[in-house]
Amino acid sequence: VDVDGVRQWRTYSLTSDTSRADGHISITVKAIPGGTVSDHLVRRAVVGTVVQLDQATGDFTVDTPTPAKILFVTAGSGITPVMGMLRNLAPNNATDIVVVHSAPTPEDVIFGAELRTLAARGRIRLVEIHSRTSVRLDVAALERVVGDIAERHTWACGPSGLLDEIETHWAATGIIDTLHTE
Repeated sequence: VDVDGVRQWRTYSLTSDTSRADGHISITVKAIPGGTVSDHLVRRAVVGTVVQLDQATGDFTVDTPTPAKILFVTAGSGITPVMGMLRNLAPNNATDIVVVHSAPTPEDVIFGAELRTLAARGRIRLVEIHSRTSVRLDVAALERVVGDIAERHTWACGPSGLLDEIETHWAATGIIDTLHTE
């Protein structure tokens, strides 16, 4: 996107259902203090703003066929690419999906209402960890709330410290081939 006459490139995850009848796509942008592009998109972009798109890249996607058991581990805005995946899994999908998400408070959970609705409808099992009033999301917390981690294909997106800890644990337990991180 052009910001103050300068072309800026950033990477964002698609969060829309790919079967939308209108063909529109959506991204979810969190304004970062001092962020050139995020601040522009959140506070200054208006209908009609031209946004250049590049070819989608990356392998942080759910495989086909869908694994029988999935674990999504996210913190903060790390829920964004996972929300895109959740929106694109068929509503009648029989996959056992657990979403463990960390945010400071319930109000800080991006997509909180939608995630809670998916949980209420039985589409996912949602575990929220609120770091201001609870424990920090780490491998020990994951093992307490998800008893069958070794049986699940896992997608994790969040702070680098959390991802490093997850990668180390998954490697040490011999299940690294079931882990996808972003």
